[in-house]
Amino acid sequence: MDLTTQAITLKATDYKENDKLLQIYSVDLGKLTVHARGIKKATAKLKFAGEPFCFGNFQLVATRDRYTLATCEQIESFYSLREDLVAFYAGCSILETLAVMETEAQPNPQVFVATLKSLSQLTSGVNPKLVALHFVMGYLALCGYKLQPNLCVTCQQRLDGKAYLDLSQGGFVCQNCQTPNAVVVSRPAKALFDLLDGLPVEKLKNVNATGNQVKECLQVLSTYLSYSFAKIKSLSELAKM
Repeated sequence: MDLTTQAITLKATDYKENDKLLQIYSVDLGKLTVHARGIKKATAKLKFAGEPFCFGNFQLVATRDRYTLATCEQIESFYSLREDLVAFYAGCSILETLAVMETEAQPNPQVFVATLKSLSQLTSGVNPKLVALHFVMGYLALCGYKLQPNLCVTCQQRLDGKAYLDLSQGGFVCQNCQTPNAVVVSRPAKALFDLLDGLPVEKLKNVNATGNQVKECLQVLSTYLSYSFAKIKSLSELAKM
């Protein structure tokens, strides 16, 4: 059975002599593993489909155990991300989040749209670290793990100023409710978490945040993901830049 779906290539792994296994994220089908035959050959017409960030209409053939790539019509390559190291790592953080966190064949159109919008922001001159931070916060919210930086997850007290992200309790807490697994979040970082919470991605261009604010938020969020879900390596590297 053939099918066509809009999708984004998340990553590619070498397979056999001339093939690759692509991990793509489809608006209709979610995360999928796709066999791309002959794509490593120098003359391969679909070589572009094996590049991360490739967004296009993928025509797939369903076989017994996986899908095989028949053809692809590229809509956007997001090539400019490769010309800026920070933007590239921010983009990789977005793709890796999907590759690591998403379950196979579980579509989420809202996540798909959020991914495209965030990648577009990365090519429009918006602070790449801010885009990655905003995406991961929004992704957690869409998946039912929303972090509420303005309320203590334990006692529901309103949080003003400095707070703590408690790894074992899965959210922000006040000083009285923190456990030994709590990470301190400074006032400036807490203010940025508050500002980004629920902010439309199109408004990121208007956000004024210092490098230290963004860096601390990325480090805190990376630590939280590593503890509660899985390590996003590119996000950890982005936080060091």
